[in-house]
Amino acid sequence: MPCLRDALTSSTETFHITVAEAGKVTMEVPREALAVLMEAMALITSGRTVEVIAKSMELSTIQAAKTLGVSRPHLVKLLDKGLIEFRMVDTHRRVNVASLESYRRREQNEQARRRQAAVASAIGSTEAEGLRVTADTTADLDAYARGELDAAALRARTLARHTRKAAE
Repeated sequence: MPCLRDALTSSTETFHITVAEAGKVTMEVPREALAVLMEAMALITSGRTVEVIAKSMELSTIQAAKTLGVSRPHLVKLLDKGLIEFRMVDTHRRVNVASLESYRRREQNEQARRRQAAVASAIGSTEAEGLRVTADTTADLDAYARGELDAAALRARTLARHTRKAAE
């Protein structure tokens, strides 16, 4: 993976990949395909399931809900509120994959904004109480704001840090 990641930092538009186990078959892979392959490999390595769907593909509400990881009724509410674009085919809704990705990006950006606001508020209230915010705490809060640390892990780390200090 590191050599693939390094390859993507170059300005090369296509790459030649050799699969040794297949009798040293070499194929030309476009930059976009290599990036998708790396992301898929990382997800598979972490134990997650990967499904590749073309952005121009239309999905049923059941497929779209599964892709977002929500229930079908929740997805229909999102569609009816106009939060995700769709089109009607007779009496059936069809959702473009690109519309789902656009919604997911907006939601992720909003989550990041809320997290950053929560971090700023936590630091402000801590300092207002006359308490010092350590570099470790600031690093954990930054990781939380970036979505790399969930609230439970943030709480656990903070508690462990305070428990260690009390024991000293």
